[in-house]
Amino acid sequence: VFLVGKDFGVRPAYLFSILHPERVSGVITLGIPYVPPGPSMYHKFLPEGFYILRWRIPGRAEADFGRFDAKTVVRNVYILFSKSEIPIANANQEIMDLVAPDTPLPSWFSEEDLATYGALYEKSGFQTALQVPYRSFGEDFNLPDPIVKVPALLIMGDKDYVYKFPGI
Repeated sequence: VFLVGKDFGVRPAYLFSILHPERVSGVITLGIPYVPPGPSMYHKFLPEGFYILRWRIPGRAEADFGRFDAKTVVRNVYILFSKSEIPIANANQEIMDLVAPDTPLPSWFSEEDLATYGALYEKSGFQTALQVPYRSFGEDFNLPDPIVKVPALLIMGDKDYVYKFPGI
């Protein structure tokens, strides 16, 4: 197979390609480069208000998101992550507070898109969306050789804020 992963889907795509290289013709990732599994170091280099650090704490994001309906949370997330700056909150605010209610949607994300995604999260909630990427950093996969040995292509935008992460 060819694997394609975007954002936090990059991690399982790379892990599958490492664990089963005989089954993978290539891996294409969007927005996030390969980072070998291991303890997260973000807490050492980015402030406490960094969204990943905030959302790792069980209950913190749920309380932040719980102040809004699912559609508003989805709207705010797409606005936040379409910018070229890393979302970092001040000590007296939460991540959802970084988006003013009158901020327009990104031009590539329609009201119809928002309604569709909002309805999906209205049914499922945000628990899995928080657990898988944010609360699974640092898991030990016991990989004997964490090197990607299949052909790989990384696609990133010129203004992607991931370039500003330490070590990237």
